[in-house]
Amino acid sequence: MGSNYSSSGASHLFALIYLVGLGILPLVGCQRTSVSSDVTQALVAPAGVIPVQVVQQQGQAQLLRGGKPYYIKGAAGLQHYEAIREAGGNSVRLWTTDFADTLMNAAHQNNISVMLGIWLEREQEGFDYYDEAQVLRQREYVRKQVLRYRRHPALLMWNLGNEMDLNAKNPKVYEAINNLAVMVHELDPYHPVTTTLSGNLGMIRNVKAWCPAIDILSINAFGSLDVLPEDLRGYGWTKPYIVTEYGGLGYWESPTTTWMAPLEQSSTNKAENLRKAYVGTIQAARAQCIGAYAFYWGQKFEFTNTWFGLFTPEGEKTAMIDVLQELWTGHKPANTSPRLEWLVLNKQQDSSSVSIPAGSRAMAYVGATDAEGDTLTARWEVRPDKQITERYEERSTPTEPLPHAIRQATGLQAEVVAPRTPGFYRLSVIVSDGKGSAAMANLPFMVTARPRPKLVASLR
Repeated sequence: MGSNYSSSGASHLFALIYLVGLGILPLVGCQRTSVSSDVTQALVAPAGVIPVQVVQQQGQAQLLRGGKPYYIKGAAGLQHYEAIREAGGNSVRLWTTDFADTLMNAAHQNNISVMLGIWLEREQEGFDYYDEAQVLRQREYVRKQVLRYRRHPALLMWNLGNEMDLNAKNPKVYEAINNLAVMVHELDPYHPVTTTLSGNLGMIRNVKAWCPAIDILSINAFGSLDVLPEDLRGYGWTKPYIVTEYGGLGYWESPTTTWMAPLEQSSTNKAENLRKAYVGTIQAARAQCIGAYAFYWGQKFEFTNTWFGLFTPEGEKTAMIDVLQELWTGHKPANTSPRLEWLVLNKQQDSSSVSIPAGSRAMAYVGATDAEGDTLTARWEVRPDKQITERYEERSTPTEPLPHAIRQATGLQAEVVAPRTPGFYRLSVIVSDGKGSAAMANLPFMVTARPRPKLVASLR
């Protein structure tokens, strides 16, 4: 069935969708994991497999895992799985099957499930979905991944691709996703299938029209999260959905300096943003939203060393994890992260578009408090700054701290020595309580060339 469906053209696909809508044909691949009625019969799975169903009960969409309601309290990342469990989370998102054996085993040991991503190539990276040979090779790759991991007890669902809608300009992309979803359902009728879109929600129409085998829609949304439920209704999406990445503002949607350097929120402000998003948008939409994955559980470099990580590079937790634990369990952690109030360089905050002359010296101060009264220490560094116009691969390539840029760092202040090369840089600070909790902030600044001394004509 999968091979015949894969070779069908656009007209055959539209005919199939039409017949499904009339109820003449069943929705192949979805009928065993998606149940629309309030009467649900639990799946009987092979030994060791925990079956997962998408159901509607009393007008509310939800997952059943092992026959029991399962609301996703998730984190997206590759590290610190024991911390997910300790904070009250129950699931982790992986983008690919790279190292999946090790990561899924670690998740299972911590009693958390896995949304397992199978990476699909995107058009913007050169993949041609009109090339049947490429599509078939990718299909075979997906088949092997499903056969390898379909019996793992940590598996929650399959996620086909990540942000496949980015610059996707033809329906062949969505046709391929649907064909793969049908195949996955045939190989594994015990776990749902989703695909993840970026914030380009206009593409929901394409998923709705071309991907009937997708059980759940997944969306990565940061600053746009507060309007997500309204947008989904506007585009006619009625199936369940998951927020697969959320947190603070992304660098592409943040305020900027006069030279267009994005202003990163402090970890304190990100935590406040996360709380508002979770309570006001994720929890408030539980009739259709079946959970979410906070991004990024761990530490990664993307545009800056601190933009997305919920942990410091040294592994300390931030206020974002404190907030998640409170939201997931109803209780704050015994030790909370410091609170950052402000960061200034040369008596200016980041919104002032700070600039200092090459080779000059300026003082940096950070204002921070700790609820438990712990003694706070600060770690400072200066790095060359990334540009918003750089390609993703370049924005994700770490920069190195500049040696000798920080002088006389004491308490919550430091003397900064501006680089001798004019350009764009970023000052960052991590304030630690010495007990495993910290706060992070940074400030972009411009180094300008020193004015040349005026030449004075000699008198004769």
